[in-house]
Amino acid sequence: MAHVEIRNLHSIAEQGEGIEVFDTTWPIAGGGTEITSNFMQALVHNGCYFAGAFLDGKIIGAAFGFIGINGGPHLHSHMAAVLPEYRDLSVGTKLKLHQYEWAKNKNLPFITWTFDPLVKRNARLNLLKLGVEVASYHPNFYGAMIDDLNAGDESDRLMAKWLITDKGPQPREEILNIPDGAITIAIPDDIVEIRMRDVQETFAYRFEVREKFQRAFSSGYSVIGFSNTHGYVLDKK
Repeated sequence: MAHVEIRNLHSIAEQGEGIEVFDTTWPIAGGGTEITSNFMQALVHNGCYFAGAFLDGKIIGAAFGFIGINGGPHLHSHMAAVLPEYRDLSVGTKLKLHQYEWAKNKNLPFITWTFDPLVKRNARLNLLKLGVEVASYHPNFYGAMIDDLNAGDESDRLMAKWLITDKGPQPREEILNIPDGAITIAIPDDIVEIRMRDVQETFAYRFEVREKFQRAFSSGYSVIGFSNTHGYVLDKK
């Protein structure tokens, strides 16, 4: 089994490797970067989180976060990416667990991050493998995005909240039988593939899922888990 090493990126050269992972994941037409190297150096120097995942000395994933204060001091994980050819090595999970330990060592009570509610692999990672809570739904959270992956779509996001406890992360089992009284919100198997071929179908999914989440949350439902067949599972219990 491949051994993936996770380590903090301290030097400008290492940080550049991490930024390159982000720019490969979210390319910008005509070139450009999600975050400049001098800005990242300033952030890291002042205590922000930036780590890379390495396989045989090659960086294959990276994650970046900063300290937020809304709701109390915490780590907000802003960017995390794994190069496509290495996504079967659980690198994303390893990066998140590294963040968990980093936050725990700094006595931070929780970690937050956003994720696209339509991306099924991220929903499964966050809800099942990591056991996060879903704190809120944000329509078009980032506004229009310029990278090739997100351009032309609206940036709706769910806010994940991951509690730091002595027990450590609490993974969930996939929900196979929907509980009585629960509701479900289905999502497509691969929204990225749909976005590439049919923007109207993408918007149809986007607005349907947005409306269902907003109605469910306003009615007192919360996300209790995920079903590969039915999607998000929500209940009032």
